[in-house]
Amino acid sequence: MSMDFDHLAEKKQEQKAAAWLNLWLSRSPEILSMQLAKKHRPGETVSACLWKSGAFNICYRVRYEDGPDIIVRFAALGRAILRREKVQIEVATMKYIRKNTWIPVPEIFGSGICWAGPYIVMSFLEGVPLSQFLKDPSSEGRPVMNPQISDRSLRWAYREMATLVLELSRHEFDSIGALEENETGFFVARRPLTLNMNELMVSANLPEKGFPSHTFKSATDYFSALSMQHLSHLRLQQRDAVTSEEDCRKKFTARCLFLNITKNLWTEYPQGPFRLYCDDFRPSNVLIDLDDSHVSGVIDWEFTYAAPAEFTWVAPWWLLLQSPEDWEGDLNLFLARYSPRLHAFLEVLSDHESKLIEQQLLSKSQRLSSRMEDSMETGLFWVCLAARYSSMFDEIYWTFIDHRYYGTFTSLDDRIQLLNQEQRQEMNELVELKTGQCKDKESFDDHYPIDLLLEL
Repeated sequence: MSMDFDHLAEKKQEQKAAAWLNLWLSRSPEILSMQLAKKHRPGETVSACLWKSGAFNICYRVRYEDGPDIIVRFAALGRAILRREKVQIEVATMKYIRKNTWIPVPEIFGSGICWAGPYIVMSFLEGVPLSQFLKDPSSEGRPVMNPQISDRSLRWAYREMATLVLELSRHEFDSIGALEENETGFFVARRPLTLNMNELMVSANLPEKGFPSHTFKSATDYFSALSMQHLSHLRLQQRDAVTSEEDCRKKFTARCLFLNITKNLWTEYPQGPFRLYCDDFRPSNVLIDLDDSHVSGVIDWEFTYAAPAEFTWVAPWWLLLQSPEDWEGDLNLFLARYSPRLHAFLEVLSDHESKLIEQQLLSKSQRLSSRMEDSMETGLFWVCLAARYSSMFDEIYWTFIDHRYYGTFTSLDDRIQLLNQEQRQEMNELVELKTGQCKDKESFDDHYPIDLLLEL
């Protein structure tokens, strides 16, 4: 039922990423890392080595004769499309968090552009990813929650995450979008650059001009814009979007009906304040100090922006460690595994909130635990998730959203009756277009040729 990404678009981006990586490895990245490190943090460098490669970046650890190590982090071409925008936003976000919260994030010594693209020079934080303590040691690949984990270990890990979630939720902004810094301070000045936008550019070859280019003053407008993105995805992905005429009708109908839901979605603060939200915030980005078993750092702040408060108020997606696209096909099975973990997390979060309220460090209105619990009851959890994840949209919509808003599902034809004349007309045209594309396996209009990627 899910909408697959364009396999040819993904293959071409992989080829570009591999070509860039080969060039990168052939041109002494250790020397470049030491040069950039010295440029932004003077001193005598001793050595540099590959520290780790993540989904979007390559990191080198540089050692100094007279001081702590630093990290030089390069945005990897082909993995992140809008590399300059991504890096500029992350630098501003980390500086804001470092200045305005207690959350330990790396100190930024400098950033810029070199022949390989944008980079950041920052302090190195010691620590072990929190996911290491939670993951199943017997499973390969991306971390999966250890089914044998003790209640004590789980509660400890969730408590560390709860303190971070609560701290982030307290920061308010007047617009939806990404942060920028000038001489007067920090403000929302850029469009929200999201994880899903990057995914749609990399894996569906959606052109950049199809995405918002501005900030938002209204939560409703932003939810509607995310819904329109799902429609654009279906319209513009060149292959693999549908499997049949019926599949095309079902996907188009779901997206139109979801757009109606988001246009009429009741949001508590439609005009703000909005909250700082990181699409990729998860235990693998939280470092733990082995000496005192507390958070020593939080890294990887790309795709962070001021978002509708509802994003912050819904239950966290990462409680089982896996990303939504790694959940099992049957979301009801996922829910059966997820619910006891959510109960444990909310208990820990509620305890922590009560202590802070007692110490007058938090007001009762800033509690998240009761809102997160409600989000499962009202279905807001699924609406926010469906809005943010193109790859999961269809499963989430038909499993948890459709019947809540439109009653028991009897047939697709009944749902099509809910579309207006214009939408039905477009659906018929789209069916024709998509079935034609199913037969065309070769043509490909690449919106991100490598010369453009080098500039972005």
